[in-house]
Amino acid sequence: MTDASIYQIVKDKLIAHGVERTNDGLLTLNDQELFSLFVDLERAARDSSFDAVLSAAAALENYLVSIGKHQLMAFTYMYLKFSDFSPKVTGVDEDLHNGRIRKCQEFSKPVSDEERLIGLWATVKFHQVGRSLLRAVYNTS
Repeated sequence: MTDASIYQIVKDKLIAHGVERTNDGLLTLNDQELFSLFVDLERAARDSSFDAVLSAAAALENYLVSIGKHQLMAFTYMYLKFSDFSPKVTGVDEDLHNGRIRKCQEFSKPVSDEERLIGLWATVKFHQVGRSLLRAVYNTS
């Protein structure tokens, strides 16, 4: 494990999600208020608190709406979706004898139910609106 600061960790994660590829995305690194809101999101995720994550995501959304960059919410959902809280592998086994289906998920580390909820929420939000927001990010730059 590295001794990197939370700020460097957040920056590295955002860069890994492609924020440097567009002018809009670069705001996540260059706008101090926006970057600090992502740091708050990281802290909430580290605390494994679903309520704190929702609160941090709402604060991000409110700020992004206020600066006319709502499309950057895509990075909020990606930040959590591609974390340790989401399964790395999902398999489906069908039992044809009784019509039941078993879904197996493998995580990169042990996760609590609340951490899984955070990952599931982010995955659902990304699939609902995140992809279209991401397209807007790339279309405006």
